[in-house]
Formats: sequence, C-alpha cells, structure tokens
Amino acid sequence: MEYQYSPIGPNHFRLLTLHPRFPDLQALSYTWGDPSAKIPILVNNKTLRVTANLYTALEQLREDNSAATFWIDAICINQEDDEEKSSQVKIMREIYDTAEHTRSWLGPAGEGTDAAMAELNRIGSFLVRERLIEPMREFFRLPATEIEQYKILETIIREGVAPLVNQAIKNMSQTLAFVQNACSVLSRDYWKRVWILQELIVSPHIVFQCGRSTIDFLTLYASVCYMHLLGTQIITRELERIGGLENLDPESTATFNIAMSLSTHTDRTSNSTKLFGARLRYQGDATAVTSDSSQYPKLGSSMFELLARIHVTGATKTFCGATESRDRVFALLGIANDGPRLGIQPDYDQSKSCSEIYTKAARAIIHSGQVDLLSLSQPQGKSAGMPSWAPDWRAEWILRPSGQLPWDSSFEAFCLHAGYKSLDTITVKEADSPDQIKLRGYVVDVIEEIGRLWTPPYLEGYSGESSLPLIAAYLTDITNFCTKSDQKISKSKDKIYSNDSDRNSAHKRIPVADQEEYGTGFIKRAGENSDQGYEHVKHHCTIVASNATEITPEQAQHFTHPLRSSYCNMMNWQRDRRPFLSVKGYVGLTPLHAQVGDVIVIFENAQFPYILRDYGDGTYAFIGEAYVHGIMYGEYVEGKTGRGNLTTFTLV
Repeated sequence: MEYQYSPIGPNHFRLLTLHPRFPDLQALSYTWGDPSAKIPILVNNKTLRVTANLYTALEQLREDNSAATFWIDAICINQEDDEEKSSQVKIMREIYDTAEHTRSWLGPAGEGTDAAMAELNRIGSFLVRERLIEPMREFFRLPATEIEQYKILETIIREGVAPLVNQAIKNMSQTLAFVQNACSVLSRDYWKRVWILQELIVSPHIVFQCGRSTIDFLTLYASVCYMHLLGTQIITRELERIGGLENLDPESTATFNIAMSLSTHTDRTSNSTKLFGARLRYQGDATAVTSDSSQYPKLGSSMFELLARIHVTGATKTFCGATESRDRVFALLGIANDGPRLGIQPDYDQSKSCSEIYTKAARAIIHSGQVDLLSLSQPQGKSAGMPSWAPDWRAEWILRPSGQLPWDSSFEAFCLHAGYKSLDTITVKEADSPDQIKLRGYVVDVIEEIGRLWTPPYLEGYSGESSLPLIAAYLTDITNFCTKSDQKISKSKDKIYSNDSDRNSAHKRIPVADQEEYGTGFIKRAGENSDQGYEHVKHHCTIVASNATEITPEQAQHFTHPLRSSYCNMMNWQRDRRPFLSVKGYVGLTPLHAQVGDVIVIFENAQFPYILRDYGDGTYAFIGEAYVHGIMYGEYVEGKTGRGNLTTFTLV
C-alpha cells in the first residue's frame, strides 16, 4: 500500500525521524552437540535450554559493548513444532544466503589450537599473496580425464609452495606439532554435520572460529590445500632420507604416521575438502579469487551428486551428524540445482517414517533420469523395511560403486556407443506399491558361478607377506573364470567381447575393475601401467608361495615396485565383491550377497550394470551394482536397434 498523507493545519509542518538502520544479520553455523546436556539461557526474560556447545558459542560470540543480531536454528525455530520446522527448513537457504556474515563455530579452544589457527592464517595469507589460490582451486576441481592439465598444475603448485615446504622440513619438530594441532581442528564434530553443507555453500562471507581465534574461508581453504601437499612431501623426503620403507625406525614411523594423518584430513575424501569443493562449485569461480561473489553465477550440483558426495566413502561414514535422520536428505534440498523439479519437500510429520522419506526421494531422483542412484543402495547397515532398491542414508558406510565416483564415472554401460542420448526423465508405468519401482532395461545374462569373497588384507589385519594368500586367491578365481569363459566363447556363436584385446586382458583388468590410478586421487581406464602392476603382484605371490630360501635382486624388485602398490590400491577399492562367471561367459565382480541364478541387467540410462534376483512372480529384488568386463562402455547396447525390446522390471 502506498503512503497516504493525512491533512495538516496551515500552521503545522511535517518532520521525518530517521531510526537506526536494521542491524546486520549474522547466521551461526555449528553442531548441536549432546542434546541431553542442556544449559538455561534467558530469551525475552524467559528460560530456554540450549546445548552446551551452543552455550559456549554464545559466550564467545557475545560482544562486550554492543548488541549483535544472529539467526540460530535451535533458538529461532520452535523445535517442538513439526509444522514450523518444515516451513522454516524451506527458507533456511535464503537466511544464510542473505546474512551479512556466517560465523562457523568449530568449538572451544583446545591444547595447541590457538597456535594452529595462527599458523593456518600465516600459511593461507602467503598463498593468497603469491596468487596460488587459482591453480590450487583448479587442481582440486579437475575431472579425472584431465591428465596433462593435472601435471601442469601440480608443477606450478609445487614450485610455488616450495619456500613453505622447505621451511617446514627444516623445522620438522615444529611442523609435526603444527600438523597434530591442525588435524585436531579439522577433525572436530563440526565437519561431520550434514547441515553445514548448505550453511557453508550459500553464505556470502564465512568466518571460522575456534575459541577466540578466527580465520576466513579463503585463507583456511588455501592452508588445507597446502597441508595436503605438505603431507606427500614429508613422506617422499623421509623415504629418501632413510632409503626405503624397509629401513623404517621408530622416529621415521612416527613421522610417517603424522604425515599420513595430515593427508587423510586434507585429501579429496576428507570432510573439509569436500565442503570447500562444494562451496567453490556452488559459488562459481568468485570465492577463489575475490571476496565479491555477487556477480558470478551459482553453479550448484544435482541432488544425486550431493547425496553421493557426502555419503559415499571408502571405509566409514563422513557427514553423519544429524539430530533427525531425515535431515540427511532435507539438508540438501536448498542447494540442489534440481530440488524444485524433484518435488521433494521437507516433512517432519512423525506419522511418516524415515524409510518412507528416503524411498520417496529415491523414486523422484531415479525418475528424473539419474538411475545410478541405485548404485548407492547397498546391504551393509540397511534398516529393516527399506525397499531393496532405495539407498538408506543411515547406513554406516556406502562404498564407491566399482571404486568410482558415481556422479563422475567413466563407465557408460547403456548409452555411450548406442546412439542414444542421456534421458532427462525416465517415464514408466507407475508401480503398484509405494515400495516398488518399475524400470526398463536389457537382460544381459545369468550368473552361473561365483568365487570367493574379496576382502582387502588390511581389513583382515594382514600385511606384508601374510596378505599374499588372500590376494592370490582373488586373482586365481578370476583367472579360472576367464579360462572357462574362453572355453564357452570358443564353442558359441555369440561374440560377447567387441574386440580380442578386451578378451585377452580380462584376467588383468577385472581385479581392478579396469582402472588404474594416477597423480593424487585420480583414476583412469586401465592401461599398460596397470598390466605391469598385475605382473608384479602375480610374481610376488608366486615367489613367496614357492618358499624360496634366496631371493634374487630381479625377484626382489617385484616386492616394492610402485606399480605393484598402485595395482593393490585399485584392488582394495573392489572390497566386499565376488568374482563371477555367467552362462554366456561374461566375467566380472558382483556384490557379496549375489547368488547363482541372479540376473545381470543394464537399465535405461545407467552407467553401471546391475544384479537382480527374480522372485518368479514378476518382481525382482535389487542386489547391487556390478562390474562386467566387456560391457562397461556401451558395447552390449551398441548392437541393439532401439528401445522397443527393453524389458520392464518391477523392483521391490
């Protein structure tokens, strides 16, 4: 409504009173802590109980001489009102997006944390001043295919940080103390909370606070990138100093352990690095080079990618901090670029179970065209009542499918070579039950034999030579299946491999799902290096099994060759899998609970093949994602003439 003047007398005049401007809004990003341990505070002269961690934050954030305006979820949302919670969650992205500053509370100061924060500020400021942020940002955002660009950036960064690294190596005792203290800051519970994804990604300006010490986002990001490089440099130089792993002494072992801890807390799979990368992707390029992000587009990620990034890991759960389990989905809606299209709404109605929420979200994501959400539905820790095909985000861990990142997989089982375009949506007849989903795909074959379970030796407590029998058994099962496959193929008219190279290299490529590593945290399709790594592993197993009393220098080089270690690393990504042989002769790796008679299928739009179990009544149990040698790059679908001969599967 427009302003309307009221009449005034001839001897009167109007005055304007300017009130103080609306106070700057600050938002608090923090972890609740133990909900059972609460401390009373006064809000509008009435008592409200908050968690101890929030109480400590309020004490530290309070200004001595002026008021500050904060938005804090535990105080500003009525946590007892499910309807209010549902509505407030919908606007939380806007709250953090419009806040003048977001204060990220890491927790109270601890032993050495003030010194660590000061050193992080010093290192980060140097990197910003030397303009190393841009190459670091590109280095950590590179897709797995950019091998040459990776090498160029690695050289630029290593040369740029050389003064810092040299100083750190020279003062190793001080460096190791800093590393321990910095890792304690980066391993705090704050980094495990799922809601901080949205809070850190959308906030224009972020300041991290630990006790009274503060550091801004850009400076901390630069420091963490450097710390990862420092960890690898410490390991490399220590190996050179002692002349190899066989010469490890107690002092070197301690240095190695600290350096490995540093790499663990700062590599691509660490929580802090995931968060920083997600912020850079969402904000665009701006936060990497300038404090003004308003003029840059916000890129964002799909709901599928966000779910995969925070829940998929190599061993243990990462972002597990959520007071309410359904927040593992709801906390991502505000930052997913396809959130509105999916139609998923925050719903805290306690009459609906968390399993219902997860299932509904999974169906929406799969029907949007992102079928490979299925690859994250894995049996370990799955709650009773969940459909076999829907991922359970409460599970203790969710492994990388075939060792790959599902949103950035190099596999294209369905569409790459078949002349099909990737579908934006998948339309099929609606299932008869909310717990079912109908998908179309091709039946590839049926499993005829299954080998022994592959569990990486380190998970069983084995190392060194004691691990070799487990490795040998895994390789032997695959080799035997490949031999049987050759026999089947020689007697059949069906040509299941598109070329002889795939067939001849199968026994070497299957143990690592046709992948090899390069650089720091990158993988690509297996090639000559992978094949050489296989030979080193095979020779090592053979030599030790022969109980030879003397080892020649030529034999010994198989034991420590870098390509051997690299091959074993890639085998470890295939944990909890079993080799299999199909009726037609396909060989590959299947989920641990697959059985003889299970069906191998390729769903429409899928990057991975999948294993189903036919119940015989028109429905199928979803078993999991599989690696099937010879069909991972569209070879099977390439021979199909169209979608008309697709089969519809009802998954329960």
